[in-house]
Amino acid sequence: MNFDLGEEHRILRDTVREFAEKEIMPYGKEYDESGEYPWDILKKAAKLGYVAADIPEEYGGAGMDYLGCAIIAEEFARADSSIGSAVLTASLGCPMVRYFGTDEQKERYLPPVVKGETPSAIAITEPDAGSDVQAIKTRADKVDGGWKLNGTKTFITNGSISDWVVILAKTDPNAGYRGISAFLVETDWEGYEARRIKKMGLNCHDTAEIYLKDVFVPEDYLIGQENFGFYQLMRFFNESRVFVGAVQLGMAVGAYERALEYAKQRKAFGRPLIDHQAIQFKLADMWKDIEAARLLVYKSAWLIDQGKANPALSSAAKLFASEAAVKVTYEALQIFGGYGYSKEYDIERFYRDVRVGTIYEGTSEIQRLIIARVLAGKLKF
Repeated sequence: MNFDLGEEHRILRDTVREFAEKEIMPYGKEYDESGEYPWDILKKAAKLGYVAADIPEEYGGAGMDYLGCAIIAEEFARADSSIGSAVLTASLGCPMVRYFGTDEQKERYLPPVVKGETPSAIAITEPDAGSDVQAIKTRADKVDGGWKLNGTKTFITNGSISDWVVILAKTDPNAGYRGISAFLVETDWEGYEARRIKKMGLNCHDTAEIYLKDVFVPEDYLIGQENFGFYQLMRFFNESRVFVGAVQLGMAVGAYERALEYAKQRKAFGRPLIDHQAIQFKLADMWKDIEAARLLVYKSAWLIDQGKANPALSSAAKLFASEAAVKVTYEALQIFGGYGYSKEYDIERFYRDVRVGTIYEGTSEIQRLIIARVLAGKLKF
């Protein structure tokens, strides 16, 4: 077994890090306070092929493997927890279109995301349906020439700024998860409304509640097969959870590196913090958890590239990396002491931003449930 990155991935990591330290890292506080979406940084990243990097070249993408995408995610989030993850999530709606969309859908909707002209979105969660996807109430009723969508979606990343959104809706209300379909909806269509949600962290992210009122969707805007939306979504989650794990890993690395540097400079009782055993133990545990998280994330990404995506391992990568990131940022803030609680230092922002990682894209509880079901033989892959 060889755990070293190949030359191509090492060059990618170094190049992305250089970009992120120059174009992302200096502006975290500014965008956190303004709450504005980082459009200019999105466009710069897109020019270098870092947005939706796994999209095939025929649609304008870099055609990168998933390990490469994980490396980009780690480096962007390391540079800044908020801007980095905002730019990274521009591609959220792309996998459903890429894997299950028609040629016409791919040709029309993927290139603008790759170019940084618009982020994309996928709308699953509802006010009364978070982890329980089959409980969604948004309905798609058949009418002449297509469907009419009615319902409410909430906590939708890019829901009020994206040009298009993938909407999961019930096409057969009596069939549970077997009656869900995915639709491509343009946000300027009549009946689509979105309201931005204020949050604890990730302030420059757009997170919205979406209202669908008799939104007409032409029949050729169905993504994949009717009533197969849930199965398509499971394919989406196998990859997206690894991606989230990589983002959380990057946040942990960013917090750790800042704490390590601060511990070398700050003095207490006449010597640097890092000379005190209590601080050494914290840093050792932080480093240990980061290394373990990276192994899980990278292995999961590598399996995806081998065509052997493992839902248990994808869930484990997301679960461990997100929980490790919460612990690492907690200890990093503790090392900073009172300064860590002030907005003068990045760690305060990292601490707020990292917390949602154990909730979105499936809570920690759901990840444990998935792993347990695989172990019990109740979930096949």
